[in-house]
Amino acid sequence: MPLLRATIVLRVGTIVLPAADGALARRVACSGNIGQGLGQRRTFTNWWHKWVDGKNPDSPPAVVVSKFLRSEGIDPYRLPRDELEDFRNKFLMEARWFAKAEDDDGKYGEACELLKAKRSAILDQWRDQHPLPPP
Repeated sequence: MPLLRATIVLRVGTIVLPAADGALARRVACSGNIGQGLGQRRTFTNWWHKWVDGKNPDSPPAVVVSKFLRSEGIDPYRLPRDELEDFRNKFLMEARWFAKAEDDDGKYGEACELLKAKRSAILDQWRDQHPLPPP
């Protein structure tokens, strides 16, 4: 039986471990202990969640759309980016052109109601394809 080698790649270099079988290599590669003292570990924040929730970049209409989709039972994180962006654009169009309220909160609320009426087919489709996960 030939001697197998496991290669673990870090940002600072590569470690090659001889192993009799691939099991040792898998345990070492998946343990996450290598590179911990080298400053390789850091907490990860998901940019997609921040973008969808309107936190980065700061976008109040995106916050409203995200909350609206959740209230309709749709998981906004699972929507494709182009469809979510298109829905945001339609929301802004409703808020800027068809909502009659004076303040932003009133316009956004009215735009959500208009979207619910005008885009009910796509909302039903998304409800089936991208349901909210159980709490």
